[in-house]
Amino acid sequence: MNFKTAIWTILVAVGLFLVGSQPVEAAEVWTAQYWNNTTRFGEPTYTRLESGLNNSWGFGSPHESIGNDNFSAKYETKTEFSAGLYRFFATSDDGMRVYVDNELIIDVWYQSQEHITNADVYLSGGFHALRVEYFEATGQATAKLRWAKVDSAVNTTGLWQAEYFNNAGLSGEPILTQTENKIDYLWLGAPANGVPEDNFSIRWSANVPVEAGTYRFTVRADDGIRLKVDGQTIIDQWRTQPATTFSADVILPAGTVPVVVEYFDQTSQAVASLNWSKFSSSEARQVENTATSLSITDWKGEYFANTVLDGSPVVTRNDPSINFNWGSSSPIPNVLNHNGFSVRWSKTENIPVGSYLFKVYALDGARVWINGEQIINHWDTATGDWLTGTFNVTEGTTDIRVEYLHQSGMAEIFATWEALDGTVVTTTTNEAGETVETVITGPTATLISSARALTVRSGPGRDFGSIGYITQGVTVKLLGRDSETYWIRVELPDGTIGWASGRFLSSETDFTTLDLQ
Repeated sequence: MNFKTAIWTILVAVGLFLVGSQPVEAAEVWTAQYWNNTTRFGEPTYTRLESGLNNSWGFGSPHESIGNDNFSAKYETKTEFSAGLYRFFATSDDGMRVYVDNELIIDVWYQSQEHITNADVYLSGGFHALRVEYFEATGQATAKLRWAKVDSAVNTTGLWQAEYFNNAGLSGEPILTQTENKIDYLWLGAPANGVPEDNFSIRWSANVPVEAGTYRFTVRADDGIRLKVDGQTIIDQWRTQPATTFSADVILPAGTVPVVVEYFDQTSQAVASLNWSKFSSSEARQVENTATSLSITDWKGEYFANTVLDGSPVVTRNDPSINFNWGSSSPIPNVLNHNGFSVRWSKTENIPVGSYLFKVYALDGARVWINGEQIINHWDTATGDWLTGTFNVTEGTTDIRVEYLHQSGMAEIFATWEALDGTVVTTTTNEAGETVETVITGPTATLISSARALTVRSGPGRDFGSIGYITQGVTVKLLGRDSETYWIRVELPDGTIGWASGRFLSSETDFTTLDLQ
């Protein structure tokens, strides 16, 4: 061991000792290792101790020996926790994985703009090992991790932890955190001191004690709302809309179930409420096995605890879209295993007359039927390639059925279709709650499959404000580019025109052929 290595070993040991002597609120000492590649291949290029994991490098890098782009890192520490439920917040641009005692709790290993992901973990009293893996592709770079003990505010007595944000996207740090007894609001002004009247968002979290059985959860919102029960999103209506009611049914085990409500208000009055009720045994059987008893407004999703769609589904629910990246998690925790399940989605859609290309991205297998005719058949393990099939619409409504098989590993599926004549038909909901069809002609683009959402800004740069988002399944019209072809001017289906990063857009059009704007 040379002198430099010996000194480094002593520093690491001292750092880890200090970690163990500090409470959770103090800055932890992390062992940080950096590589000049995105896969942490080979020996690390640079290693150091860092106080806390709170890195925001902008367009720079962690150290002069590390490039500004295409690098990766690993951070490790041991920290003492008192017993309780903890919420971990990972802020990343681009990919990040978070492990607690070698158990993966956050997995956002894909290129993205800066975003925050959270996960709840119950920890026993004592020391626990934390590990964070990170990679940066291009552009700005951020790697942060923080946590807070939440069971002092979120507990089985029904209190909600409410986090208020001064934007409509739950972005950044909350400007107000407080406990609330229920979610049942009609605001004509600001919801709280310091929170704006419009363009705000809220996240409510609670641990709800339940008996085993089937429950119907009902939300009402003006504007957007998402409901997560036991780690699974069961209602996703994240859009501008008048006060509208949505319901979803879910089977829950006995115990304490985490429930999270996410909400945003854009303008005018703000409405947000949540309630739920348990079905009797006979009602539950009817709900689980009879489609007409469910509130199906989008896709009817039938989930099976086997890979062959055999028997009765363990859960039947409404899915707003076929756009899921479950990673190594279960679609319905405590009900389905994370491996060895299958899903059938079905709906009847009003599609204009024409010829169409149906596209499915699946890990593992997928099959698609249009009006009873099979157009895609890959019922096997898959490597994540796009599966395609064509179909024609002549008149009337179109019956669509998509089946999905997942055997093991990562679980992901995304399905959409587009017109073959160069036009794209999208459906949106106006302020009156009506479905509006929009035909897009000319060059178009969609979000790359590895990204969840892309911010649309008022100008070609991150210094410009956010005016909208592109999510999976949304097709946008291409209008032009900046001089470096980094920012692309786009038109959203609702007519909003703005700028989005071209590296997260997928298109058959070469962006360099677009007009300079």
